[in-house]
Amino acid sequence: MAVKIRLKKMGSKKRPFYRLIAADSRSPRDGRFLETLGHYNPMVEPAEIKIDEDKVYKWLGNGAKPTVSAANLLKAQGILERWELLKSGVTIAELDAKIEERRVKQPKAQPKERKKLSKKAIAAAKAAEEEAAKAAEEKAKPEKVAEEKPVEKAEAPAETPAEETPAEEEKPAEEVPAEKAEAPAEESGEEEKS
Repeated sequence: MAVKIRLKKMGSKKRPFYRLIAADSRSPRDGRFLETLGHYNPMVEPAEIKIDEDKVYKWLGNGAKPTVSAANLLKAQGILERWELLKSGVTIAELDAKIEERRVKQPKAQPKERKKLSKKAIAAAKAAEEEAAKAAEEKAKPEKVAEEKPVEKAEAPAETPAEETPAEEEKPAEEVPAEKAEAPAEESGEEEKS
């Protein structure tokens, strides 16, 4: 007879409650069982798990195999880890010290990254990166312009006196109308010839 440690569904519709049991592998899910080992209530926050470790160790010692869901519950409680250490020959007194050593050596769990992103998500990520880059460029440009302008204003009055500046501006202004006067004469002469 093969014995399984598994969950037996109890509770009402949409309000599940499970018992952890040791049962013959040939019996139905909610059918005959050998012994109740604990219970699991997923409807409360956080989920309630109560397991009698001595009974679980007894059945594991007799060759019972836990199902996947039962094994997950046993791992969550640390029972399977203790069982492995007991099988390897660690005494009960040394058990807690060994478990602490293992936990220190284990790397911390890292959040899983999504492997596939939708096209919309990829486009949104690219757009966000471009906006961030533009914002960084815009922040950098005003700083450079702000640094240059005060330097030019400070240098310009120091180099040229106030009296010379208007005289220099008048000279180019006089030259420009002379050039304009010559150009219309040439144009009018060309129009008359043709």
